[in-house]
Amino acid sequence: MTDSTRKQAFEVYAYSSSKLIQILSDCSMASVDVVHDKPHSDYFYEYFGSSGVNAKTILVEHNYIDRDFLEDYSSYYVRCFFDYNSICTRLHFFDEFFTRDNFTKLLRGCRGKRFVEKLRNAYLGFIVVKPLPETIIGRTCLKTYLPDNDRRHFPITRPYKANIFGVKLEIADTLAFQEQDSVAAACATSALWSTFQGTGRQFQHAIPSPVEITKAAHARFPLDERELPNFGLRKEQMAHAISSVGLQPLHVKINDTISNEYCLQSTIYGYLKGGIPVPLIVMLYDHSAQTKRGLHAVAVTGYSLGKTSPDSYGQSDFLLRASRIDKLYAHDDGVGPFARMEIDTIMVNLIDPDTGSVMIDQSTGYPLQTDYPRLKTSWRNQCGKIGDTYAKPEYLLIPLYHKIRIPYRTAMNVVIGFDEFMKLPIVAQSLKLFDVIEWDIYLTEVNKLKREILESPVLSGDYKKAVLLECMPKYVWRATAEMDGKRVLDLILDATDIEQGPLMVRAIEYDPNIGHVLRVCTKVRSIIAHYELRPVRNVLHWFAEQPVS
Repeated sequence: MTDSTRKQAFEVYAYSSSKLIQILSDCSMASVDVVHDKPHSDYFYEYFGSSGVNAKTILVEHNYIDRDFLEDYSSYYVRCFFDYNSICTRLHFFDEFFTRDNFTKLLRGCRGKRFVEKLRNAYLGFIVVKPLPETIIGRTCLKTYLPDNDRRHFPITRPYKANIFGVKLEIADTLAFQEQDSVAAACATSALWSTFQGTGRQFQHAIPSPVEITKAAHARFPLDERELPNFGLRKEQMAHAISSVGLQPLHVKINDTISNEYCLQSTIYGYLKGGIPVPLIVMLYDHSAQTKRGLHAVAVTGYSLGKTSPDSYGQSDFLLRASRIDKLYAHDDGVGPFARMEIDTIMVNLIDPDTGSVMIDQSTGYPLQTDYPRLKTSWRNQCGKIGDTYAKPEYLLIPLYHKIRIPYRTAMNVVIGFDEFMKLPIVAQSLKLFDVIEWDIYLTEVNKLKREILESPVLSGDYKKAVLLECMPKYVWRATAEMDGKRVLDLILDATDIEQGPLMVRAIEYDPNIGHVLRVCTKVRSIIAHYELRPVRNVLHWFAEQPVS
């Protein structure tokens, strides 16, 4: 692209993968080979191709000033001897054909509202191209894949607006993404930046730029390494960056839990469905070369309920909807937004936490092993092959509003205990539990809960009125029991309580018969005596205190 071409305000091209690579090269300092070899090119090839959203037109908006890159530029690049440019380029994508002449006529007032509406309906989103030698993918907002038979879920998306020379466009449901530049931001910074795009709206805090996140992370750890350029953040630094926006980090280990895959699926699901993006730290390793590539951070932004039936928890028959998850979707700065991470399981040796040695089964003499989840990524291995680089989940670092005190694990333990109670022979026979119970546990706000109750065709009359009028905390854990695909019961737990508090807010009984049996059975002291010292006792006491009609 010549200098004279660069000075034009915009260009319009028919979409093709090769044309996109050429444009990314022309609008940055990266060569075509560098762009072609980036994993992001593989992602865009699939996303914009026939298997994705089927892009047909690219509008190139030159001379675009991006706030986040300007912050990075003023903090670092402006002080470089080499004269880096501060002006970016923004690429807009549409699934309809139009030409530069068509758009020029619009700007001249020769095209009417119909053409503007066509652009709005066809808009797929944008990519900001940074004027750098390698890490060129800036703020990116792309339309998510459409739901596939209620399989794909992206609970934390929000609308983003774009204005092209007065033409107002919008991506209704997405979450901003960008690539780390290894100077102002490492992978952890990019993951946090995408996370804050979601929590900023959910919890009403300012969204810092990548360089501001990096500075906040280093504020209390100045001796670890240089602030800029930045090559990575430790767990403690990420936690401090979360605290800097007024949230509190919840650290959840994955490799130290009894059931790793269950913990990964259920915890991510419980918070994601509550509208909270989940930063996940993994160990990348090349399967073919049997080598570790190091720790890596992503922001989990969606999931796929691809399994036809739920898995049981450990040796119990407790069934959880989250166990249907077969894929996670993450903002992976090394791949792209909503990048697919398929859950796979391998067997690993159990390590004694005190000695650090492999634990041995005394009866057999063989090492004790457990299922360990791994995630198939879209990273290339050392030979350039996709599909051979895996991510072993290490821990989650969940940013929470300070009033959300009860963690997912506590809520799940309460529900597991209550599920055991419902399956006691005398209770199960009374309930006529011929079908399995599947539980759906997730964080939600009371306003969302009551809106669903108000719209529910199942509840009615004074009972519905009583539920809607009851005073409840702002954040609650909602545990829904379903049988044969029908909702029969909700347990509402106080997410703002303390661990030794009552927790139980109320139950919502969609099946009056089940509600009646539970109210009767919980009044029999001999039945609930076994549960007196368990977390479920307050749930049982709530039912026991309700009148029996």
